[in-house]
Amino acid sequence: MTVTKGKKAIIPKPAKPTRTGVAAKKGPAASRTPPTAESVTDYLQLVFDLPQLSEGAVRCYRGEADATWKLKPSIMRGVRSEAENRIFSELMLEAPTEFSSDKAMFDKLVRAQHYGLPTRLLDVSLNPLVGLYFACNEEPLDDKDGRVRVFDFVEKRVKYADSDTISLICNLARLSDGERSEISSAYSSAISKENLQKFRSLPAVERLLQFVRVEKPYFLNLVKPSDLFRYFFVYPAKNNRRVIAQSGAFIAAGLLRYRSPETTTSYDLHTIVVPAAKKAQIRNELDTININSRTMFPEVEFASKYIRRKWTI
Repeated sequence: MTVTKGKKAIIPKPAKPTRTGVAAKKGPAASRTPPTAESVTDYLQLVFDLPQLSEGAVRCYRGEADATWKLKPSIMRGVRSEAENRIFSELMLEAPTEFSSDKAMFDKLVRAQHYGLPTRLLDVSLNPLVGLYFACNEEPLDDKDGRVRVFDFVEKRVKYADSDTISLICNLARLSDGERSEISSAYSSAISKENLQKFRSLPAVERLLQFVRVEKPYFLNLVKPSDLFRYFFVYPAKNNRRVIAQSGAFIAAGLLRYRSPETTTSYDLHTIVVPAAKKAQIRNELDTININSRTMFPEVEFASKYIRRKWTI
């Protein structure tokens, strides 16, 4: 519309075009309705429309077959108290040779999760199509909308498997519930230099360090309490066939209980919804480009199931 003022016509500047993208965690965008992908092509376009990453940042994807699921690792879903350290110890006793090549606790947890044990690691993928596959691969949930969560981790929250911080976080699995509670309770007061030393002298922290020193004998007690209450992206070693096949990686979060994962400053979070009515179609499209159970799970039993199903009338 042209507005006149005296003899001069004032033409308002056109509004900047807005891009339809993926709902992000920041500011008002957090309340936007997430976009929907009704095909592989739709999904990839939404991925391409995501904001450009800053230098050193990492983008990863997590597919969920039910969009109502809470973001929590398996150890925080339906297990009894004192389960974490005990189930890990039981597995080590039952199958010691399976873990003999794993020196770091992180590697042990990755392998344990591979065998179905609940752990504190949250699995993600660097491949967006793998995220889409897991958002629609569970046929019994075809009546539920799925979703892909997209995490953009800032550079300072990106770690490798041999990181000291990751060693601390993963060895929390060896502590009792009471010891982890002791560390959590002391965290809020560990800001001053004096209280920081008290924190590092806690019996639970000292015991945590004993486990860390099994893999790193010269590890010093310079624990930063805040590192135990942050989300980290972790690059795993490529010594696991399934991790390689799925372009796998992990999120580790220490003593955080995933109560408000949408509000952290460790990453920006985006969401893409996969409608229930389109899951079967998307599975077929993914199969066409060789994204299926046979390629995602390279073990023989999964290849056998895939082949049997393909030839079943």
